[in-house]
Amino acid sequence: MNKAIIKDFIKSSRGSMFSFTYDENNGKVQVLDNWGYEISPESAAAIIEGMSKAYINLTDVEINGIRKRNADNEIWHDSYLYGPRASESSFRKNLKRNWGFTCKKCGKKVSSKNDNSWWRIDGANYSSNNKYCSKQCIDPVVSEIEQKIEIATYKRFGVK
Repeated sequence: MNKAIIKDFIKSSRGSMFSFTYDENNGKVQVLDNWGYEISPESAAAIIEGMSKAYINLTDVEINGIRKRNADNEIWHDSYLYGPRASESSFRKNLKRNWGFTCKKCGKKVSSKNDNSWWRIDGANYSSNNKYCSKQCIDPVVSEIEQKIEIATYKRFGVK
């Protein structure tokens, strides 16, 4: 493998994205950059050789490490963008009638007459109608949801 070719290719391709196409007529794979240019045959050969050395003879521990890093990346990405999050809401004080609820965690009665705020779980994929009296009550629920998401994601990625 010509290390200089692959190092030059990697250095010059920072910020580029590549797509792969398959030519049905000749059964060949092509690698195209952002602008539709095919990479050079020398770069392709160096990449194939380098990737073969990196991925062909992996141990089970190395394979599991790759799966875990990918799962952790998805967990971080999804939790950052989609939740679940504990959100505090203030009771409106201009209501004609007070309203209240019972905390889903501890059973405390919460009302707009006696309390200033209440908590709920938000997030694109994790909203519910459950209401909580305090951050201390909602935090364990959010943690439990996050643990279930982690377990399910690790299972989906095949992490052992």
